[in-house]
Amino acid sequence: MTALIIISAILLFLVLLLLLPISLFIGYEGDFIAKIKIAGIKVYEIKPQDSEEKSEKESRDETSAHQENFFERLQKKYGFSGAVKEIFAFVKALISRLKKQLRHIAVRRLCLDVKIASPDAAQTAIEYGAVCGAVYPVLSLIDSTANVKFKQINVSADFNSDKPDFSFSVIIRVKIIFLIAMAFTAFSEYNKFKTRNEL
Repeated sequence: MTALIIISAILLFLVLLLLLPISLFIGYEGDFIAKIKIAGIKVYEIKPQDSEEKSEKESRDETSAHQENFFERLQKKYGFSGAVKEIFAFVKALISRLKKQLRHIAVRRLCLDVKIASPDAAQTAIEYGAVCGAVYPVLSLIDSTANVKFKQINVSADFNSDKPDFSFSVIIRVKIIFLIAMAFTAFSEYNKFKTRNEL
């Protein structure tokens, strides 16, 4: 009888754990940032290196190659607009596979800022059209499948600059049970993305 009570208590604890809300903050602004909170308690964080840490690391190991993040590698391979298109193609494929589970996600805040710029004005206009063609269908898909509370989207062409820029941040709230179910699909889709782009 005691063993049955212990097993029931463990099972009840696991069920309650799976129903706890988890909050994810994911962002990119030159560096990847991530924060995970379970029931309001921070359990994991990826912080960008500050400039002092970066300079110390570079001075200690000048001969080592610069560690590029995934966006820099994509940008080197496809150009700025090609990199943005590849990322949004991945997001679109992921959303298409997770359509049913996305109903259980609350997107608290979604911010995207893409600035298209190049030395040639005509090239900037062409790249702006290509990026809009990749970004807006995905945003429409997110709107139709997930519960988005606040959205701030800015895709612009800057004809006075020759340096493009890309940043995004998203805050998601979901129960652990749904997150686990989605993680397997997301992982397999990410592996396909990595293989396709040789990252």
